[in-house]
Amino acid sequence: MDLLKKFESVEIRADTRISETDRAFCEAHQSAYENAATALKELEYFWDDMVEQQKELLASTETAPTAYLLSHDRLKISDDAIQEQLRSLHTLFIRHLVSYFSSTYHFSISSNDAEASLLPQKPPEKWTADYKELTEKYNQELLGLSLHYNDVLEQIFLQTGGWAFADQAFHELRENCQQTAWNLSKKRADYIRKKCTIQFTGYACHYRYYSNVCDSWTLSDGMKYILKGLAHFETGGFSLIPESFSGLMAGHYLNSNEYGFPDCRKLQSLKMFKNGRVDVKFSEECHARQFADEYLGTVCPCEA
Repeated sequence: MDLLKKFESVEIRADTRISETDRAFCEAHQSAYENAATALKELEYFWDDMVEQQKELLASTETAPTAYLLSHDRLKISDDAIQEQLRSLHTLFIRHLVSYFSSTYHFSISSNDAEASLLPQKPPEKWTADYKELTEKYNQELLGLSLHYNDVLEQIFLQTGGWAFADQAFHELRENCQQTAWNLSKKRADYIRKKCTIQFTGYACHYRYYSNVCDSWTLSDGMKYILKGLAHFETGGFSLIPESFSGLMAGHYLNSNEYGFPDCRKLQSLKMFKNGRVDVKFSEECHARQFADEYLGTVCPCEA
C-alpha cells in the first residue's frame, strides 16, 4: 500500500480535527448536559415525593398539596416543567456547541440543520387524527435520547464540507474579502497594489462634511471585511483584533481620515480619500503582495 492510499484508508473522527481548547469546551458541556439530565430526573422524583407528603398532611382540608411548596412570585416547579426541561436539553446542548464554534471561528453554520438531523421528527399540526399518539411517541423519544458532542461535530463538519474549522473560517473570510475587492459584474479588481500599498478603489469609504462642525468618515461594510482579513493576516487568529483597529471597526463616524497601526508588525497605516478610495500601507512590499495574493485573489472569484 503506497503512502497516499494509506492516508486515505485512515478513518478520520470528528474530534481529531478540533483543538485541545475546543475539545475541553465540548467535554465540559458533555458533562453538564449529562449531569443535568440525571439531576432533573432526581428532582422529579423528589418533587413527586414532596407533593405526595403534602397531599397526605392536608388530606383533611381542601387545601392544594402545593400550597406550601409553590407561590406565584417565588418557586415555580411542576412535573410538566421538569419534563419539558428534560426534553429541551438536547436542543440546548446542540445550540451551545454550534454557537461556540460559530463565534470562535467566525463562520456561519445552522443550528436548525443539526437539530433536524439529530432530534426526533416533531409531530405535524394538532388537527391530524393521530396527533396525540405521535406527540406521546415524540416526547418519549426525546426523553430517551442521549447525544455525544461528536454527533454535533459531525453535523457541523457536514455543513463545512468536511473542512477543519480554521480552514472553513479562512475560506469564508477570504470569500468576503474578495466580494469587496472585485467588481463581479465587470470581472475586474477594485484594488491596485503599488509596492507597499494596496489601494481599494470601489467606494471603500464615505465622506461627509458638516458645516462649521467637522469632517466625518466611515468605512464601507465591505471594507470592514477587508479589515477583518487584515487583522487575521496580522495576528493569525480569528478573534484577535489589533487595538489600533478598534475605532475603525466600531461602526461610528470617524473624525480623521488617517490611522496608524503602531501595534502591528505587517501593517503600517490606513488612509481614506473623499473619492471613496482607501489605501492600506504595509510595512514591507512582500506583506502587501502576500495579502493581495492570499486574501484578495489575482483572478476574479466568478472565474476561479
